[in-house]
Amino acid sequence: MKPPSKPRSEPPEIGRCVFPASLEDVQRVLAFVDGLAEKSGVAAETGSRLDLALEEWVTNLCRHAYGQAGGTIEVAVCAGDGTFVVEITDAGPEFDPTTKPDPDVGASLAERQPGGVGLLLIRRMVDEVRYRREGTRNVLSLSVAAPHS
Repeated sequence: MKPPSKPRSEPPEIGRCVFPASLEDVQRVLAFVDGLAEKSGVAAETGSRLDLALEEWVTNLCRHAYGQAGGTIEVAVCAGDGTFVVEITDAGPEFDPTTKPDPDVGASLAERQPGGVGLLLIRRMVDEVRYRREGTRNVLSLSVAAPHS
């Protein structure tokens, strides 16, 4: 019998910040993460892929998680052991993107169900997407292998 695997631990945290969940602040979130990625030696191509995924997720949080009520997004960044992880936490309704299927991008636009293309983009831009629920909060982790530039 195979022994149970150890829970996966994140590399050490190198930064954390809370932002308003507003479209006007999406670029501030990206700048915060980009600065830490640069300091950590993340290659430019890897950082660009992460930016696309992060921008898609944060934009959707601003539009859908809180609506007009507003709220906050907490961003924590961990780096080490060849991995760079961005953890985004919100207090919107429970939403686990890892359970959503990829859209049928081979179907015509008329046949396709709306939604899902942004999640597909996120999955293709990063190496790993993980989700967990902590009390009343959603926590999404986006991980990339961090080869140095």
